[in-house]
Amino acid sequence: MPSPRQPAIPDYAACLELMARHQMPEHVARHSRVVCALALYLTCELGKQGLKLNHELVRASGLLHDITKRHSFNRSLDHALTGAKLLKKLGYGPVALVVRQHVRLSSARPPGRISEVEVVNYADKRVVNDEVTSLAERFVYIKNRYASTEEARAYIDLYTSQILQLEKEIFDIIPGGPDQLLHLGLDHDRIAGIIEP
Repeated sequence: MPSPRQPAIPDYAACLELMARHQMPEHVARHSRVVCALALYLTCELGKQGLKLNHELVRASGLLHDITKRHSFNRSLDHALTGAKLLKKLGYGPVALVVRQHVRLSSARPPGRISEVEVVNYADKRVVNDEVTSLAERFVYIKNRYASTEEARAYIDLYTSQILQLEKEIFDIIPGGPDQLLHLGLDHDRIAGIIEP
């Protein structure tokens, strides 16, 4: 049960403690740190263009977006939903809202809206394992891993077009185009410098 004094967004140390307590596998933790760093980079770049987002919410959501991922390794489980439920139960409602949509954005999302939800969702789509990649490479990975039926392939194709539109919306704001993310040099030290407060 959350404490009445507990903040609605866990700080960096609390995120690390949650990752450990919920036994996030190391490879998932590495992925989460890269997603977090990329999402924070995008948040800063959007801020330079006048779009102010909550850095603490982006940091916590990036680190915790796969908090229940290990439970989906051997069974069909919506880890975005289970992660959101866990975080809401722990008293982290704002983070739960972002985590709930890190795989699929809500169909009610207004076109052109860029919030913490979209930033974390997009950052997750640009990271395969712990490497920043292009959307094209990411969707090859997704199709190879998840497109076992015609229905799944059709869904992935629809989802691909939605994420490509989101990328366009983000880089209509940020100058330089999406390929700049491939050259950030997100090694261990650079990631730590971005995500640690």
